Amino acid sequence: MARGPLLAYAVVALLAAVAYPMAPEGAHPLLYFLIGSASLVPAALALRKRRGPTVIILAGLAVINAGGLWAAVQLGFTDNRNLVSLAFIVAGHLLLLASAVWIVLRHGRGDIGGILDAAVMAVGLVGLLWTVLVQPRLAATSMSTGSRAGLLVMALCLAGMLGALLRVESAGRESLLALRAFIVVLPLALIGNLSLLWYAADTPLTRPGWVDTLFLAGYIVAGAGVADRSMDQLQRPGPVSADRLGPGRLAFLGGALALNPIVAAVQHLAGRPIDAVLLAVGTAVIVPMVMVRIGMLSAQRSRAERALAYEATHDALTGLANRKKFLDRLDTDLSAGEAPLILFCDLDGFKAVNDGLGHVAGDQLLQQVGVRLAACVRETDLLARYGGDEFVVLCRDAPAEVVPRIEAAFAAPFVVTGEQAVVGVSIGAVRAAPGDDAVSVLRRADGAMYEAKSRRVTAGAGSRTA
Repeated sequence: MARGPLLAYAVVALLAAVAYPMAPEGAHPLLYFLIGSASLVPAALALRKRRGPTVIILAGLAVINAGGLWAAVQLGFTDNRNLVSLAFIVAGHLLLLASAVWIVLRHGRGDIGGILDAAVMAVGLVGLLWTVLVQPRLAATSMSTGSRAGLLVMALCLAGMLGALLRVESAGRESLLALRAFIVVLPLALIGNLSLLWYAADTPLTRPGWVDTLFLAGYIVAGAGVADRSMDQLQRPGPVSADRLGPGRLAFLGGALALNPIVAAVQHLAGRPIDAVLLAVGTAVIVPMVMVRIGMLSAQRSRAERALAYEATHDALTGLANRKKFLDRLDTDLSAGEAPLILFCDLDGFKAVNDGLGHVAGDQLLQQVGVRLAACVRETDLLARYGGDEFVVLCRDAPAEVVPRIEAAFAAPFVVTGEQAVVGVSIGAVRAAPGDDAVSVLRRADGAMYEAKSRRVTAGAGSRTA
């Protein structure tokens, strides 16, 4: 939907919502339904091009307006609004909340850690506001514990989603009008629900007109937001943000876990009754979020440690074990009294390929050599790139088939940068003797490899083993 007509719709609908409290009280139910229904128009038009959260938002607005229509009918015939309309409206708000969750998980998937932190912070702040502003009001009323818990859960969920959306907005590379619209909707719903607590604690189905204006403004902005063209971008994954575990992050998570018990302790020391509902519900909301966050950070650290360990023991070009890992394994076997067989392989003709076709071709050749060699050895053998065009194999027994396989692997030419390249291999094979160390074994294997290379030069092309 073009922004010109969309802006005109939003201005007219918001003016109607602002004027709503000034209308005769008897006309409020019908006006509430008519103004709220206007939010369905842009959302329904957007449904022609979009799915995903658009469907959920449209469904939520439709359910809310169904509740408004039911309330208008009930007040017209019975002069009383029953709990059916309230159930419709609560269900509609839950659908709108679900659409916000969808947007966060879709557009913010690259920053889940930061989003969780922002949600935890927002939940904690609303918990404090509940303690300072709402709880003293509730203490003077007869509202049931179940009703308090339900309203608190709704307030904390709205706060958490508001924090999450604010994080998505701050981490984004560009400003999205649809996202900003949802950021406006959530505080309107949050303030509206807290106002219901303040004004309707004794009679839950009555509320002042300005509270209805807050809800109507939220519905209008939601309908306009889902119809804006930036909604297309909002349904695509957003940027990836770095997520680091540091002392500040750990202190923040620890403070979030301790927040509700600290609030309860301060209430007790001040001689005020402890808000058991906040302590129970707030803890039940925050603790799982913090535990998920700690689990994510722990998993991230484990992945980083595994990645560092892999980089320290593997060759970056071929993915084979590197010299360090090979020497560590050889030292371990020699210390255990074993006598492994070492195959020292050096490519023949690699320099000509590297100089003639370029370093990119040389790198591709080394990668392909690594693949062919890996197909020649067994699972119990260790194949490593020793350096340059040198490869080594450690065999714990004396396999008769490995060397012929390696020699046969170089019979076919390689294809690098679209060109054929023919290289051979010279192999020095030695078995460790009692008292050998890794350096002496490799020196003998290197000498045997040069002996095989000299034979190849004397005898002509082909692979040689000494």
